[in-house]
Amino acid sequence: MRHALAPALLATVFALGLGCASEPLGDREPGGEGSAGAPAGSAGSGGGSNSMCSAALRQAVSLVDEVAATPVEVLESSGAELTLFVDATAPEGPDTSPWVYVSLATGAKLELTDLEALTSRNWDLGFKRASIRTNGGDSGPGQGGAFKVRLPWGSVDASTLGDQAVPTEHWFDDECTLIAEAVTGVVTTFSGWDEYDTVTHVLTPADAVYLTRGADGALYKVAILDFYSNPDGSAGRTAARYKLRVAPLP
Repeated sequence: MRHALAPALLATVFALGLGCASEPLGDREPGGEGSAGAPAGSAGSGGGSNSMCSAALRQAVSLVDEVAATPVEVLESSGAELTLFVDATAPEGPDTSPWVYVSLATGAKLELTDLEALTSRNWDLGFKRASIRTNGGDSGPGQGGAFKVRLPWGSVDASTLGDQAVPTEHWFDDECTLIAEAVTGVVTTFSGWDEYDTVTHVLTPADAVYLTRGADGALYKVAILDFYSNPDGSAGRTAARYKLRVAPLP
């Protein structure tokens, strides 16, 4: 079964509503200082991840104060275009393993704990099992977000955006109650990247490209090529090993 939250945790999220009065996230008090020195949750910090909903956020996406041990590798590069391998298997389980944070500009893994990532603008995408989140809105302090484009890779460029705003991560209402689906949990701007076979329980990437805004506002196009990749990029059988195609949009 694909899900962003363990069923028991998801049930707790809906039952409690995860209001703003819950305990602070780690050592960071709600309204404390972010890494850029702006009050956390302010317009200057660029997102709700440092807001009064911080405790609800920690439960909603299972944040862990550790750095992910699984690898990220650049498999190929052609000019500025990269093919990446991202191991998001969360070997200790989805509720106790940290997210894997990636820079779209370099394809590098960021050695950040989940708590450090809340105030870092260095990462663009976070991965854990079948979930992908951007660095913006309720997910991080950056300008990140994404939307799906049903066009061939070569047809997607900066003009594809037009005058549209890139959707950002919006997971809570004004009372810090989680907005989620019963099966998938938190709905991110990358939700729907897969086509799920209910018979084989295999996830196949949708035939689409994600026009993605990085944490610093730069635009990229991202395609998910495989969810069962081997570390060398060949097709494998282990889930949550992504093969991605990434290119900047000047």
